[in-house]
Amino acid sequence: MTQGALLDLVCGPASPLAETFQRYRLVAHLGSGGQADVYRAVRVCGGVTSAPMTVKVFRVDPQRPIADELRSWDKGDAALMDLNNRGVPAICRRADGFYGPPPHRPGERPAPGDAVPYQVYDYLHGINLREYVAQRSGSAPGARRLNAVSALKTLTLILQHLHHPQETGATPVLHMDVKPSNVMVLATGEVRLIDFTGARYYREEEITQIAYTPESGGPEAFGGVKYVGPAYDVHGFGAVAYFLVTGAYPRVDGRSDQHGQRHQDASPPPWNVLRRHPLLEQLPALRDHLHAPLADRPSDRPETRELAGWLTGLSELVRRAGLPDVGCDWHEPETTETGRAVGRARPSVTGTETDAYQRIERLERELVALRSATSGITAFHQQVPPRATPTAMAPPISAPPVSGVPVSPSGVAVNAEGVPQMRGRAKVVARPAPDPTGMMPADPVEDRPRYRPEPGERARALKIGWELTGTGAFVAFICWGLWALDSEGSLTGPFIAFLVVLAVAVGVFALVRLLGRLILEQRLGRVRRTAKGAHAVTGLFLALAGIAYLREVGWFMRFYGWLKGMIW
Repeated sequence: MTQGALLDLVCGPASPLAETFQRYRLVAHLGSGGQADVYRAVRVCGGVTSAPMTVKVFRVDPQRPIADELRSWDKGDAALMDLNNRGVPAICRRADGFYGPPPHRPGERPAPGDAVPYQVYDYLHGINLREYVAQRSGSAPGARRLNAVSALKTLTLILQHLHHPQETGATPVLHMDVKPSNVMVLATGEVRLIDFTGARYYREEEITQIAYTPESGGPEAFGGVKYVGPAYDVHGFGAVAYFLVTGAYPRVDGRSDQHGQRHQDASPPPWNVLRRHPLLEQLPALRDHLHAPLADRPSDRPETRELAGWLTGLSELVRRAGLPDVGCDWHEPETTETGRAVGRARPSVTGTETDAYQRIERLERELVALRSATSGITAFHQQVPPRATPTAMAPPISAPPVSGVPVSPSGVAVNAEGVPQMRGRAKVVARPAPDPTGMMPADPVEDRPRYRPEPGERARALKIGWELTGTGAFVAFICWGLWALDSEGSLTGPFIAFLVVLAVAVGVFALVRLLGRLILEQRLGRVRRTAKGAHAVTGLFLALAGIAYLREVGWFMRFYGWLKGMIW
C-alpha cells in the first residue's frame, strides 16, 4: 500500500454498541513497520468527524507466543500512559486503545479471524527526523530551518523526565529505541519523541526483551537485558546527535569494512563498530566529543544529567567546524523559542508542512461525508436486537501496550532503516461485525470459523493447570501408601494397582481434552488457552481414587467412626 494514499476503511472495538464497529474511518495509509500498519484517521460519532488522528494496527509475530506479545505491548502501554499522566513534555499522546476486527470497508463484514489490537494517538503534522535530514528539507535559501540545538535540548529534557522522574515514588522509564526515525519534526519547529512500544519501567522484572535497531542501538544489547539501563537511551540520544551532524548513522556491521567487504573470520558481533566518517576523521576534537555518548561500554558514556553540558560543547564544535549543510541550524536558540507551546502560531519549518496537508484534510472530510450519505452509516445507531445483548458479545478488552507512531517505514516486515523490528498481533476472538441494518445475522454453525491453534500452542496449553492434577495425584499417593502399609503380603500387587489408577487418570485427561476439542472448538468456535478443565477433572478422579483406597484402611475407618460419633 502506497504511503499517503487515500483509502476508506473502518475499524472499531468489539462492544455492545453496534455503531462502535465503525468508530474510526481510516482515510490514508501512512506507513508500515515491523510491528504494525499506521493510518491517518478520523473519529466518527453521530455523523460528526473529528480532527485527524493516528491509528496503529498491530500484526502478529509468528515466531513469538501470543501471550508474550500481549505482555510486551501491555508494558509499553503502561509506561506511555504513566508518562502522559506525569506530564512529560514533547512525547506522543495515547488517545485510545481497543481490540477489534481487522480494518474493512464500510458496510462490509470484516474477514473472519481473531481480533487485533489497536492504538490511537494524536496526529502529528510533520515528518520524522530521518526524512527531514535525508531530504535536506531546510537547505533552501531563506527557508526556516530546524534548530538542531533546540531539538537535542528537547530530547535531553525528555530523557531527564524518563530517567529521573520529578514525582515522588515514580518509577524511571527507559524508551529503549531512541533514533532519528522516532523523532518527529513538527511544522512549528518543535520535536516529539514517539514509538514507546519497547518502553519499559526500569525494573529488572519488567525488562525481558530489548528493542534494538542495529545502526543506532547500543552494543550492550548483545549481552542481554541485565546490561541495559539509562545509558542505553543515552546511546540512542548520541545516535540522533551523530545523525544531525553527519547525516549518517553511527554504527556499521562489524563483520565488514567501511567499503562493505565481508570478513568471514571476523569475531565481533554484527553492528557493534562505530563508523569511521571521513568528515569526522578530519576533525578529531568533534569526533571524540560526538563519540562520547556512543561509547561501547555504558559506563563510559555521559549520564543523563550531563547531556545538557555535553550538548553545549557539541554546538560550539559544530559551529566552528563548518560542516556540510544537512538542513539544520546550530545556533543557540533563544529561550522564548524553546519554550513555545504546541500549536502556537509561528512560521512553518520548511519541508514539514505544505498545502498538501490542508488538501488531504479536505479530501478526507469529503470522503467521510460521501460514505456517510451512501453507505447507510446512520443505520448503525439503531438499537441492538435482544439476541445481541452484551452477554452474547465478545467483552471489551483493555488495550495492549502502546508506542509512538512511526510514519515513514516502507517495508512490511522492516523498520524505516530496513532492519527487522519486533512485531506482534493479539490473539483474541473477534465478535462478528453487524450488517448495515444494525442487526446481528444468525450465521449457520457450519459457516463459523473454526479455531486453529498455532504450532506448539496446544502443547503449551497442556501445562497450564497441572497443579490441579498434581494435587489429586498427591492425595491418591498418600492414601494408597496408607492402604499398602495396612495390607499384608507383598507390595507388588498394590503397586500395580496404583499404576492402573494412574493410567486410567491419563485416559480421563485425554477424554476430557477430546470432548473439549469436539464441542468447544469445532462446534462452538471457542478458544481454549489452558487445560485447567481437564486437569480439574483428572485431579478430582485421582482424589476420589485416593478416598477409595483410604476406605480400605481398617484403623482409619475405626478412627473415622469414633470421630463421627464424637461430633454427632
